[in-house]
Amino acid sequence: MSSGKKAVKVKTPAGKEAELVPEKVWALAPKGRKGVKIGLFKDPETGKYFRHKLPDDYPI
Repeated sequence: MSSGKKAVKVKTPAGKEAELVPEKVWALAPKGRKGVKIGLFKDPETGKYFRHKLPDDYPI
């Protein structure tokens, strides 16, 4: 399962820290401004999806 994406340390909704690989990554930016990168993660314990901000140098 090496899709070329790297794992990011995120806090799951359950409050735990986990190293997860985002299933989907997109940039959230107003026109003409530097925005933030958001990743869609799946909580390994509950199976629920949640979004988390990614570091700016994360490759999309």
